[in-house]
Amino acid sequence: MTINLHDITGQESGIILVEMDDGRHMNVVANWGDKNGLPYLFEPILEPLSFLFLPFPEDIHVETERIHSGALNDEIAHDGLEDWNPLNDDLESDEPCDVYPLSNGWIVVAPKEWN
Repeated sequence: MTINLHDITGQESGIILVEMDDGRHMNVVANWGDKNGLPYLFEPILEPLSFLFLPFPEDIHVETERIHSGALNDEIAHDGLEDWNPLNDDLESDEPCDVYPLSNGWIVVAPKEWN
């Protein structure tokens, strides 16, 4: 089954907290409206850091019992990693958001004012 973040959140954009190898999370601001899967960061030889969407592995799912609402600044990662935020969206605001934890440790945050 193909899953995309638009189907999960009902929105076209938001933030994915990507769990890194050391257990910390990086905030990845992304437009996922027409993309299937999850974004994976890569560093091409001739371009700056970028990401591409790869299909959800079959063992990754939304942990529906942990879905909740919150405030953006309370839900994003504050682990000291550099954000992937090419449009410099305000991640420090207290705007309301919905939070969708994934079984792989990643977290999808959908600010209600974004779309």
